[in-house]
Amino acid sequence: MVYMLGRLLRGLWNFITAAKNAMVNLIFLAIVIFVMVALFSSDSVSVPDYAALVIDPSGNIVEQKQAINPMAQFLSGYENDDAETRLKDILDAIDSAATDSRIKILVLDLRKLRGTSFSRLEEIGNALEKFKQSGKSIYAFGKSYSQSQYYIAAHANELFLDKHSHQLLGGVFLTGLGVYPMYYKSALEKLKIRFHIYKAGRYKSAVEPYERDDMSPESKLATKTWLDQLWSNYVQTIVTQREISEDSFNRYTNRYDELLSAAENDPNLLAVQQDLVDDLMTRSEWITVLQDIVGKNGNSYSHIGLQDYLAATRAQIPKISPGSNKIAVITATGTIYDGEWPAGYIGSESISKLIRQAREDTTVKALVMRIDSPGGSASAAEQIRNELILTQEQGKPIVVSMGSYAASGGYWISANANKIFAASTTITGSIGVFATLPALDQAAAELGIHSDGVGTTALSDSNNLLGALNPVFDQAISKSVEFTYKKFINLVASGRNMSPRQVDTLAQGRVWSATDAIKHGLVDAIGSLDDAIDSAALLADVGAYEVLYLEKTLSSKEKLLNEILNSSLQLIHRVTGGREMFGLTTLTAASTEVKELLRMTRSPGIYSRCLDCRVTD
Repeated sequence: MVYMLGRLLRGLWNFITAAKNAMVNLIFLAIVIFVMVALFSSDSVSVPDYAALVIDPSGNIVEQKQAINPMAQFLSGYENDDAETRLKDILDAIDSAATDSRIKILVLDLRKLRGTSFSRLEEIGNALEKFKQSGKSIYAFGKSYSQSQYYIAAHANELFLDKHSHQLLGGVFLTGLGVYPMYYKSALEKLKIRFHIYKAGRYKSAVEPYERDDMSPESKLATKTWLDQLWSNYVQTIVTQREISEDSFNRYTNRYDELLSAAENDPNLLAVQQDLVDDLMTRSEWITVLQDIVGKNGNSYSHIGLQDYLAATRAQIPKISPGSNKIAVITATGTIYDGEWPAGYIGSESISKLIRQAREDTTVKALVMRIDSPGGSASAAEQIRNELILTQEQGKPIVVSMGSYAASGGYWISANANKIFAASTTITGSIGVFATLPALDQAAAELGIHSDGVGTTALSDSNNLLGALNPVFDQAISKSVEFTYKKFINLVASGRNMSPRQVDTLAQGRVWSATDAIKHGLVDAIGSLDDAIDSAALLADVGAYEVLYLEKTLSSKEKLLNEILNSSLQLIHRVTGGREMFGLTTLTAASTEVKELLRMTRSPGIYSRCLDCRVTD
């Protein structure tokens, strides 16, 4: 009996192994087929003579794409949770389409857009306004619109909702803004885990999750101030674009349930009544509208998508001239860490190499740093700032263009620039530092684990997390945090031509909106990346110039792999229509916030990072 059971289990195991191997082989074979077809396909993308350009971003709109997992993207197609669309791609396409005689209208297809920051929404909105000034129109249609999607869609000349859509909360459901971090004090107490916390700055909220179960009154006050300013910006944009009153819009967002009752509980009808959309129609009616404007293409209308349009038009852009004057642009986006990090993160070594490249290039006359970061490692931020100082000492001006946020370590990098620009919705400041050290002695004791021993100095047990905190080590960390905060204050004072006392009143870890940051002298002006580039050229006293975007260079092998992967994914997207491959999806084990907190506790150091800068919409 036991023998038969053993044979049965072995047979079952062999079947599972064979099935797994077969699936892997099938996936590998599919990849090979797609790669071969992509490599040897002679199809080229061309822009139809009379067409609509479809702006169809996928995933999150970002300043810089993170390094992707090729297999995960292959399996999940273009609709996986990690999908990203680069902001510059959208802006370049809209700008090119405005003067492209082949493009007659712009169509906004925002179904796959997950979200983005307010500063990026604002830049897209400005680009759409510029496009309309060319005399061309913008059309939008959707089953529903999230808050980010609606901000973009509101810029359309004609905005429609799907008549047959039955979304749970309606076609246009606007919730406002919020900041709701997770707090772990009670959970840590249950686990018998403690954190020794060191911070400089009354408003430095990044450590609150370890010591509280709720947001402190100070953090609530500061956060509510800049949140209200961001929301006011959003509201003003919508009421201007849709030509409705602010009172009407505020009633819609604050008394939605009452208005819904008056609209016979039909949320789509309510959106029409409140002039948030122009009309309701079916998808087939929508296609007919577009066919009447740009003509038919089979059962659809004459159009070209965002990525195909970029592929067709960017090939015509001339390369940078070797000897011309250049303004270099480096994008630094994400949390700041020490060492080498891929795109989507700010690695001190990675960014420093790019800054040195700009400094050593005699044709580069000025450098623009595009910073979009909530901060991170203070030592990494200081390394990057020092490279910028060396560049200035060689006579090359540094101009900072702030994105969604340039807070804490992000401001540390920015402070000594010759000029600082921010978007009207940028979050900055948060000048403060902190350090955390986990104590696991009580948790270990609960499991019957203890630590004891001897050492040669008063600091020998400083790294022993299972013992009591070494008092010498405790004082050393505390003094180091105080010293780092003082250094932060002084470098801001030097860079912004203030006294340390003035800076300290603006610091304390407090977050500021761009408007308030200008009032307090932390930022020079509201402006876009293009404004920063123009300013850099003016400071460098150069007339004609070209813009050089510096990015981390890939090895020949990485370039070849990326080329093959991108060609394959574009082909897969066309064949599958962007559907998920093999019914598989990428599972996220923990939120980004938790993972970053874990990185900080795993690598103890002094951090200058803003927790409350992430806004949910």
